[in-house]
Amino acid sequence: MKKDDVKIEVEENRVLRVSGERKSDDYYKEEVEGEKWHRAERTFGKFWRQFRMPMSAYLDHVKAHMENGILSVTVPKLTEEKKRQPKVINIDEEPGNSSGEDIKAAKAQM
Repeated sequence: MKKDDVKIEVEENRVLRVSGERKSDDYYKEEVEGEKWHRAERTFGKFWRQFRMPMSAYLDHVKAHMENGILSVTVPKLTEEKKRQPKVINIDEEPGNSSGEDIKAAKAQM
């Protein structure tokens, strides 16, 4: 396969997707003398794989390299000080609601 036949994407929900298409004429080419095959998952056609990345993955610096038809994807880890912390959402208090009684009453009604 060629690198133009493969697409690598990182989605917002921390999913790394590798997709592509192996053309049938690539599969049926003449054998090269001395070439050995271990296993081919797909002979030809479209394919895709998805991998959920851990919170420690540094998705802004994913790198990929293809050599002799072998794709290598490198996902570095975040350093300790750069690890993503959960986003804290502040709750604004509405004007006239200083005690929070309306919020408690709304929870009790649910």
